[in-house]
Amino acid sequence: MNAKNCFVAVIVLNAVLLAFAASFWQTKRGANEPSQPALTGPSGKFGPTIKTVLPAAETEGATDLLDLETGRTLLQPSFEYFNSRADALMAWIRANGLDISCSVWSGGAACVTCDMTIVAVDRKCWEETTEEELRGNPALAPGQHSPRKLLVLGLDRPDTYMFRTGEGTLGMLRIVGLSHPRRGVTICYKLINPAKSFSVPPVAASKLSKL
Repeated sequence: MNAKNCFVAVIVLNAVLLAFAASFWQTKRGANEPSQPALTGPSGKFGPTIKTVLPAAETEGATDLLDLETGRTLLQPSFEYFNSRADALMAWIRANGLDISCSVWSGGAACVTCDMTIVAVDRKCWEETTEEELRGNPALAPGQHSPRKLLVLGLDRPDTYMFRTGEGTLGMLRIVGLSHPRRGVTICYKLINPAKSFSVPPVAASKLSKL
């Protein structure tokens, strides 16, 4: 084999190894997906309670965001990828239907919501709030989304919330606390399975069809 053929063979081998490594990495990253979809059960009723870990960033800017409806996580590209434009970053988050991530530092941690309307409530509301109360709550009315909100962990901080995602799905969220041994924040959440009579946004409908 001449030098030119050897060089081509090395390039091909490297490409195969990189593709295998990327596939393996994505498989590992998918290990945090819940064992069952959140949007199941009778229409208009809460689905199962999902408990999962929002992984902390391993390097600065390498944030995993969770799609609450599907349980899928996606790594956010660096800010430079969006030419340092916040509007481009938010457009990417909305296009991928992503909802929440976490930030962990030496003195504490917080969950970060994206394009969600979120309202702090008493802890007892996790068990007591009905689907009708969520649907009738004016604070969760469509069109009131907030680009980002910091839900800080702490003894004197709320840990229970009601919310509407950017795609219109209503639900309840509880922040359990820091996860161990995996570095991140453990959360529980439950979603209301949209009734057939509800108007489901096109993006949400496409995601539901994949469950």
